[in-house]
Amino acid sequence: MELVQLPGVLWILTEFPQTIRRIPTDGRPHPKDPDVTFDGDSTAHWEGDTLVVDTIAIDERMRNISVGKTGDANAWLHSDKEHVIERFTRTSKNYVTYQITVEDPAVLVKPFTSAPHTWTLAQDPNDVWTEYLCTANEEPEFWKNVDKKTKDDYEKSRDR
Repeated sequence: MELVQLPGVLWILTEFPQTIRRIPTDGRPHPKDPDVTFDGDSTAHWEGDTLVVDTIAIDERMRNISVGKTGDANAWLHSDKEHVIERFTRTSKNYVTYQITVEDPAVLVKPFTSAPHTWTLAQDPNDVWTEYLCTANEEPEFWKNVDKKTKDDYEKSRDR
């Protein structure tokens, strides 16, 4: 993840799954009728040394994953009332602490708040971002050794 901040805006760039979030930090409120998107509508403001990102209007087809326990088996769906608050606190020159709270009165009995995660800001100067492709781990060599029935069944399953 890379955070890029300029006056009035924050970009959060994520290598996986290659997303770019553009978040206004100029104090504007959410629109009265925001467009629903997979990333939702985010605004941000500072509370002391903590950047607070507030997100609503998250597409209901998205699942909350890697919250509490990692992996899709622990994912849950949400309602159109979901509200996500992310907190980024620079605890020192080299570290940022991240914490997320998920509120959804239609799905959760009470708000969920994650344990704080601390990330290092140190980056290897030789580090490069890689391209992430969601291909179900398909490798070209794999298909050379698959029988015709398996290939045909796979092609039919994609049309469902």
